Amino acid sequence: MRSTRPISSTESDEKYFEFDKDAVRNVIREFLNGVMEAEACEQAGARPYERTDGRMAYRNGSKNRDLVTRYGRVELKKPQLRGVPFETSVFARYSRAEQAIVNTICESYLQGISTRKMKNVLSLLDVDVSRSTVSRITKELDEAVHEFLSRPLGVMPYIYVDATYIKVRDHGMYLSKAVYTAMGINEEGYKEMIGVRVMQREDEDSWKEFFQELLKRGLQGVRLVVSDGHRGIKQAVRKEFLGSAWQYCHVHFRRNVLKTVPMKERRAVNELLKEHMESPHLLANFSEELKAKGYEKAGSIIEKNLEDLFNYLAFPAYQWPKLRTTNTLENIHSVIKKRIKPIGAFPNDDSVLRVVVSMLIDVNEEFATDKRHINVYRNEQ
Repeated sequence: MRSTRPISSTESDEKYFEFDKDAVRNVIREFLNGVMEAEACEQAGARPYERTDGRMAYRNGSKNRDLVTRYGRVELKKPQLRGVPFETSVFARYSRAEQAIVNTICESYLQGISTRKMKNVLSLLDVDVSRSTVSRITKELDEAVHEFLSRPLGVMPYIYVDATYIKVRDHGMYLSKAVYTAMGINEEGYKEMIGVRVMQREDEDSWKEFFQELLKRGLQGVRLVVSDGHRGIKQAVRKEFLGSAWQYCHVHFRRNVLKTVPMKERRAVNELLKEHMESPHLLANFSEELKAKGYEKAGSIIEKNLEDLFNYLAFPAYQWPKLRTTNTLENIHSVIKKRIKPIGAFPNDDSVLRVVVSMLIDVNEEFATDKRHINVYRNEQ
């Protein structure tokens, strides 16, 4: 018997996108045209044909403007105003990261990386590949990257650091290189991406070099550095940020403990571990319990790291949830990995920076308008 169950909007959308290859581009086109229309109304002080004393400019039609996205070329209608320039955030903000991705794909194609795959991607993007095109886009992106990575820093009470790994072509070989990133919480309590660097390896000397670069740009007032349990980070923090504490991310710590526990026991141990991580005393007792159950290595990991897991307790209690993990930075890394998936391997370190920094510039702009991450100077009740 035929089902009469109504099709949900989600199912309908899935079928629409499955059978119409232009669907995503159509959605992007309608959305961005709508954004620009709203911007035009705001700048003109009136809707089209509206009679009002508050009008500041009159409409003067529109111009077609192409925007290359990872879903292909989208033709938009950019509104025009009579007598005053129309300003829009669409091309400045939306296209920067997309152009960085297109640039890297083009550069990879010209250098012979995964030629067949690159051809397929370029045909979907509907872009014209030429060395002059790559050179032009590269110049624009490099200026933005340099400006972002050299801007002065200031007081950042808390910073979060992490590394993600990206494949890069180096002297004809494909290597996995570490991309260091740092996020700070400024004096007003807002998040800010403060540093990015591509490194050959992840060790103490490399992290010291990265931290020294941040300090040269004016980073100061650091009280707590939060990261995973990499020994190189821990040692570098103690040498470069004198008077600061290092906080071992609780999520990374739990992962490391659970790796030593049999798979069938991990869920139960994880729940108990969360409960006992509310205080050093409880966690020390749990370490003994694990050893008594035969999980000697898990108990030893807890004992070894106990002093670095609770440095956040020295700060106001309302800040604790934001100081225990690097979750925000990890989420940013996951988005970066998803976006760069079509590239596969990068042709060089500069291409990595163009794409990653272009994306982080957009992230930084979102941080500036986002809600305060930590109210640094709030008086506790």
